[in-house]
Amino acid sequence: MKLYFDQRPFRWDDQYTIYDETGQPAYHIMAEPGEKENRILLRNRNGVELGRVRCRKTIFGGWRFSLWQGEAQIGTVEKYSSHGVTRYELKCNRWRIFGNILQFEYDVFDGKYMVMHAGNEDGAYPGKYVIDTSYSNNELAALLVVLGMEAANSTLPPRR
Repeated sequence: MKLYFDQRPFRWDDQYTIYDETGQPAYHIMAEPGEKENRILLRNRNGVELGRVRCRKTIFGGWRFSLWQGEAQIGTVEKYSSHGVTRYELKCNRWRIFGNILQFEYDVFDGKYMVMHAGNEDGAYPGKYVIDTSYSNNELAALLVVLGMEAANSTLPPRR
C-alpha cells in the first residue's frame, strides 16, 4: 500500500495525517514533548493507538528512538554525529537502510528483499511524501521506522 503525507518539516508539537492511495485518512500522528521523554503516537483513523516512537538522549549525547508496537518494543533508530558526519543505525527486524536519509529518499531492505521505499514519487500528489509498503506485509513496523527517521532528522525540543 502507498501512504502519503505532507512535505513539511517535522515539529514536536504538531499533529499530522497520513493518507492512503484513495486520499482517505489512514493514520493520525501526534507528537508530544514530555518531561522524561518525547513521544510520537501513531493512531488509526478511529483514534486507536497502534504504536509509538519514544525519544531519549543517550549518555554519549546522541539520540535513541525506540519503536513500540502495542506494549512490545520492536526496534530502535539511533542518530550519531561525529566530525560533521551524521550516521543512522536501524535495529528493527534485521532491516537495513540505504539512500539519502536527510532528503527523505531511502529504501529499507531485509537482506536482499525490499521492505519499503520512502521519498518523492513521480505522479504523486504535489507536496507529498510517499511511503510505499507494498513490498512487505509489515506496514505498521515500516511506518514506525519512517516516523523514527523523521524524528531523528528533526530539531529536538528541550525537555520541560
